[in-house]
Amino acid sequence: MNFHIHIFSRIFIIFLLIFFIGACAKPYYLSVGYHLPEDPRQLAGQKISLVIEDQREDKTLFSETAVKEFDLWDGTYALALGGPPPPEPVQVFDLPGLFHEAMKTRLETMGIDVAGASADDIPALIITLEKVAVDLQGKTWHMQIDYKAQLSLDSSKIARETVSGQAERAKIMGNGGGQKLTGELFTDVINKLNVSKLFENAGLL
Repeated sequence: MNFHIHIFSRIFIIFLLIFFIGACAKPYYLSVGYHLPEDPRQLAGQKISLVIEDQREDKTLFSETAVKEFDLWDGTYALALGGPPPPEPVQVFDLPGLFHEAMKTRLETMGIDVAGASADDIPALIITLEKVAVDLQGKTWHMQIDYKAQLSLDSSKIARETVSGQAERAKIMGNGGGQKLTGELFTDVINKLNVSKLFENAGLL
């Protein structure tokens, strides 16, 4: 009797180990923390359409060395306002969708109404992604994000701004350092865009 109980206990433990290993090994999204700036609502009443264009030559996020730390990542992103974890239920995006959601949230905190679709009588803010890359060199994470912003109405007067950011962080156990670096630089480049100046240069104020 004791022999059978012992065998059953072993089988049960093996089953639990397989279950937990399988749960930990499932693909996951990349949670990107984003912190809104304390922008006053100086652009309340303005309305724009927002377009994200992905013009990156290399659309892979991680280098060959960095991707080894994110081997189970499924290629999707979740926006975590104020830092991870993202709110439940988790909404996932591709990279242009992540930028759209973060920029839309920032514009709305400034009092801008972001239209759901483009229209001839609404200014268009076009964000063109040029580079988003994460690399791991030895014990250091490196990241770069470059994009261009263009605001215009009827293409009569166009305001442009180029935003670029680079950052690095020491590698810690696992991929936590890389994920934290991603959120920090993402926050920096989204908040760095001078939205008010774009409106002024486009003659919309």
